[in-house]
Amino acid sequence: MEGGRGGVLVALVVVALLVNLPLAHLAWQRWELSRDGLEVTAEVTDTDVLRATSDPHHVVRFRLPEDVDPRRRTWPAEVDRATWRDAEGTGEIGVRVLPGKPSVQRVDGAHASRVGYVVIGVVDAIVLLLGLLLRGRRRRGMTSEVMAD
Repeated sequence: MEGGRGGVLVALVVVALLVNLPLAHLAWQRWELSRDGLEVTAEVTDTDVLRATSDPHHVVRFRLPEDVDPRRRTWPAEVDRATWRDAEGTGEIGVRVLPGKPSVQRVDGAHASRVGYVVIGVVDAIVLLLGLLLRGRRRRGMTSEVMAD
């Protein structure tokens, strides 16, 4: 039975690592961006307000300069209202981008979603609780065996 519990513990550790891998990757990208990022002015191609009546989300779509993104893809970003107004008026927005990796970027005034952090936190809490329950059962099992001897 001990081998089964050890396998479950290893599985819990693997799940915890996999769940936290995106967070670690994001932290690495942010570090690279702060260290090696390049400040550029991007061309605003469109602005939009989603859910304007209840909980407005101000969205800007933009293109990075050709020397940064040769494919000239359009990127979306949710930004605060003041940045959105400026971008709509000037047709430009500031972006910090990692040279050679146009998908690694930070847009001026951007709003980051907290949903991913909440999901990771909930899964981490579940994995921790399962690990503690497993450890508690294991200790109780050891105590029972000692008392039986």
